[in-house]
Amino acid sequence: ISSSHEISQKNNHEKGFFLLLFAVFVVVDLLALLVGAHSYGSLTEMQSKNDQLIMTSGPIVSSVRASDAKGGIAAGNGPEGRSLVLIEQDNIGTYETRIYLFQGHIVQEYALGGAPYTPERATVLSESDTFSFSLADGLLSIETDAGVSQVALRNMQGGE
Repeated sequence: ISSSHEISQKNNHEKGFFLLLFAVFVVVDLLALLVGAHSYGSLTEMQSKNDQLIMTSGPIVSSVRASDAKGGIAAGNGPEGRSLVLIEQDNIGTYETRIYLFQGHIVQEYALGGAPYTPERATVLSESDTFSFSLADGLLSIETDAGVSQVALRNMQGGE
């Protein structure tokens, strides 16, 4: 009788051990699932911020790259602060693409060199309350509400 009682007790211990082991696996799986969901959420948020930065700064960066020539980039005075001026010279004259902040928007205006700013005729590139830029060691940094974009200027690195 005592041996059947010992066998029954041993089976209960084995069942308890396997239940405990199963519970540990379930908890570990749930934790892995939570960590994965959190990581996915963080990646999605980062991607969204990156997309916003590209949408805001993409047209500006493209314009800068297209005008990347010696003497092709300057600073001007827009209606609400500094403007990024992209200068094009040809046989007819000098033309400027001016990028600046106006009434909560980053706008782009194409004009004859030296002409007054006319923001009511400018094209809206994106919404932003911030627009600033700096140039150091051949690197143009452009800051908007979405973040900072940087453009390495070829003309300042020995390119054309």
